[in-house]
Amino acid sequence: MRLSLSSLFLTSAICVAPALAANYARVKVPFDFTAMGQSYPAGDYDLVLDNSRDYITMESRVDLAKQLRWIVSPADPAYKPAVVTFDVVGLDHELKNIQLDNKITPDLDKHRKQGISATTSIGGQ
Repeated sequence: MRLSLSSLFLTSAICVAPALAANYARVKVPFDFTAMGQSYPAGDYDLVLDNSRDYITMESRVDLAKQLRWIVSPADPAYKPAVVTFDVVGLDHELKNIQLDNKITPDLDKHRKQGISATTSIGGQ
């Protein structure tokens, strides 16, 4: 069997594409929210899992200074490529956790458990 250089590159690209997809997603957050005591505006956010798959970074597409980074641990795969979950307290939304592929952040809103009226999740692509 003869293996051509072009078929080798094509095979490599097919194998790498799913891995890259699992390391990146974009979510549209339709409301302002808080995380770790900071306020963040509604809008599009990129979620990036670093190459070692130890950290997730969430960064605003509008204001690059609005960026957060957390350590992650293993999780069962999510129903979407990315899931961002918020606790709802009155009219406020507090970031609860971020899951990208089979990695998830710890519970990020540990200080605000009283008065939670709902939890909402946003799936990303």
